Amino acid sequence: MYYHFKFSFCNIGSPQRKGSCEKSVEFIRRKVFSKRDEFNSYEEAREYLKEKLVKLNFRPQTLQNGKSAMDILALERPHLLPKPPRYDAARIAEPRVNKYACISVDTCYYSVPDSLVGQFVLAKIYADRIVCYHREVLVAEHQRLYGRNLWQIDIAHFTKTLAKKPGAIARSVALSQMEPKLLHIYRQYYQESEKSFIELIELIKKVGINKVEAAISELEKLAIGTVTTDKIVTICQRVDFPTDDKPVKHDCQIEKASKKTLYLYGKLLNNNKPSVMEVR
Repeated sequence: MYYHFKFSFCNIGSPQRKGSCEKSVEFIRRKVFSKRDEFNSYEEAREYLKEKLVKLNFRPQTLQNGKSAMDILALERPHLLPKPPRYDAARIAEPRVNKYACISVDTCYYSVPDSLVGQFVLAKIYADRIVCYHREVLVAEHQRLYGRNLWQIDIAHFTKTLAKKPGAIARSVALSQMEPKLLHIYRQYYQESEKSFIELIELIKKVGINKVEAAISELEKLAIGTVTTDKIVTICQRVDFPTDDKPVKHDCQIEKASKKTLYLYGKLLNNNKPSVMEVR
C-alpha cells in the first residue's frame, strides 16, 4: 500500500497463472547466476547482482527498436507517480543498557557508548542491522547477529571505561572484534601503550580511520622516531597535509597578496639604490 503496488492473486497450485513472475525469476537465474552461484558473503552476491542488472538494463532490445530498458524507463518517468521516501521496515524496541554497556535484542548483545549504562535507547531492528538512538541522536550501529548469546562489540564505545583500566584491552572481546585496520595499528604501534591507543580511538571518532592511516604513513616517511598519538594529532591538524608523493599546490588570496607586496617592496629598494658615485 505504501508504494502503491497492485496485487494480482492466483489459485493455489496453479503456476501457469503467474507465468510472468516465474519467467522473470528464471531470466535472472539464467542470465546472472548461471555463470556464478557461490559467494563469500551476502553483500558480495548483492553487488554482483547489481553489476549484472546494470548491464542487462542498458542492453539494446530487438523488439524495442534497439532501445534499452533504461531508455524506455526515461520515456515513462515523467508519467510516474512521485517517489515516496524509503519505507522504514524496522521493528522498534526500547531496551535498557546493561552494566556492560550493551543492549539485548533477540538473545544477542550489541554495544552502545558506556556513558549510557542504565538508560533506555531506541533500537531499530532491521533484517541485516541494528541501529540505536538516544534522545534522537545516533549512538550505535551494528550488523545484526543471528544465533543465541552472541556479542557484537565496538571498542570505541568503551573509551570511558578503558581509560580507567587500559590494560584490559589486550584480553577484551572488543580486541578480537576490532576493525582490521585499527587492529593492525594497535599491534604495530600500541601494544605497550594502551592508554595512548585510547586517545587515538577518540581521534578516529573525529577525523576517521583513513586520515589517521595517512598521518601514520607520513610519519614513517619522515622517519622521526616512534609513532605516537601526539604526532598523529599534529599531522591531522594540518588541513592540507599530503596523502601521496604529489606536491601540494598552494593557491590562496593571502599568498598572492603577500607575493605582490614583496615584489613592490623589492622594486622600491632597487629604485632607491644609491649609485656608485654616491657610495664613494
